[in-house]
Amino acid sequence: MSPSHLVKRWINATFLNILPWNEICNYVLLVVSEGPAYIVLYCVALLKHIETRLLHHSNQHTLLYNVLEEPVQGFSLAAYLDYIISLDKEFGAMLRQDLQTLDVTAASKTHG
Repeated sequence: MSPSHLVKRWINATFLNILPWNEICNYVLLVVSEGPAYIVLYCVALLKHIETRLLHHSNQHTLLYNVLEEPVQGFSLAAYLDYIISLDKEFGAMLRQDLQTLDVTAASKTHG
């Protein structure tokens, strides 16, 4: 299972049954206030938080169950906000440009 598949499932479910309700609210507020690039940055921070768990379970071939079915424990936006901001400073402009390109491409496919 690729990280993109995992993240897509998380986003499609808006992190329900993955994060506690207060962290889901923090995620929604962050994305509403800072824009869609923060969806990606938040997911990178979440993957960083569970990096050890991912590596452990990938070696034991239990990754699918443990990552898709088990909630993420101990993640806090407050603890990762500086990291997310540093990612935004380094990759934000490129990320926003790529997201804008995707948006234009998707719009042209639905209208053309």
